[in-house]
Amino acid sequence: MPYLAFASNFTWVMVIGILGPSIPKIIEDLGISYPQAGLFFTMLSLGSLFGTTLTGIASDYLNRKALFALVALVLAVGLASMGLASSYLVILLIILFYSLFGSPAGTVGQSIMLSMYPHRRERYISLQTSFAALGSFTAPLLVALNFTVGLSWRWTFIEAGGLAILLFLWILIVRLPRASGRMMSRGNISRILGNPRILFSALLIFLSVAPDFGFSYWLAEHFKTELGVPLSLSSAVVSVFLIGMISGRLLTSRLLKRFSSARILKAGMALSLISLIVFLTVPWIPVKLVTLLLYGLGTAPVFPLLMARGTGLYPDQPGTVSGVLFGSVSLGGMAFPLVLGAVASAVGIRLTYILVGVIILALLLALIGTQRWWERLGRQAEGGHTL
Repeated sequence: MPYLAFASNFTWVMVIGILGPSIPKIIEDLGISYPQAGLFFTMLSLGSLFGTTLTGIASDYLNRKALFALVALVLAVGLASMGLASSYLVILLIILFYSLFGSPAGTVGQSIMLSMYPHRRERYISLQTSFAALGSFTAPLLVALNFTVGLSWRWTFIEAGGLAILLFLWILIVRLPRASGRMMSRGNISRILGNPRILFSALLIFLSVAPDFGFSYWLAEHFKTELGVPLSLSSAVVSVFLIGMISGRLLTSRLLKRFSSARILKAGMALSLISLIVFLTVPWIPVKLVTLLLYGLGTAPVFPLLMARGTGLYPDQPGTVSGVLFGSVSLGGMAFPLVLGAVASAVGIRLTYILVGVIILALLLALIGTQRWWERLGRQAEGGHTL
């Protein structure tokens, strides 16, 4: 089962990743403007925000196998339809459709995985997110391969739909545990959503999007416009960051056998902050590439370990908590690329990365400053069952 959860996360993140590299050809094919193309990403994040949250809650009381299979099937149909659609409005609606009903693939997979292996929560979430990073790494390679052999952007979505069909078939043949079958009351949902540690986890995960997506989205443009690096190299630098990210998450799953998650989190943030400072101050491109790798290593454990902390608060409701926390990721995905893009337009990308460093420092200080509070609430929950 863990590998099925890993595959579902890989598939969805790869689907997110193929849209960006396909945009130039989509613009050319449909004759649309940049703002119109930008609306694709808004629809993708908006659908994911509601889809992951609501389906995550549903996975705690509906038939998980049927729900998981339906999500994979809808994703496959949506991707295939994307490849066949001919007008801008239809494509916009399809993106909203498959993000709303297909984005929960990773959430439902994680919910089932945590129900089956609660004692391996941190390690398995770290491994799952390493497959997500691998999906981000694979997506532009798939798009580039299709363009190289002369295929249109539509084929990439059809091929991704084929992967979703394979995921659907895999779900059908695997035995999965049933949910409780009891629909949660509004009071119980409100209790979970109002838990201060859930809200704190959601806030930290929201902020963690800035040093991850907010940083990587602007790397190619930073190297091209502000460092004068040829487009052939600047378009590939994000791969260096992703290699660090994948390696860091695989390493995190091993380090958890020897060190506490809090210690790994703080060490990772410190490494990413130091790497970012060196990246911004040293002028030599080879050194910058090395710091990108180290930055990816440092950033890697932040999201999975924050997710593991949050989902550990209600081990009997992993879908509800996963849905809420994945929703904060989608919210961050909507906010930070736009905010950092606006700041970059005003003051330049380099100064924008200083803002990213401030956010990393704030995350680090928040973890250090609230660790005792977090542990005290945990002891109260164990003693009085109030959480």
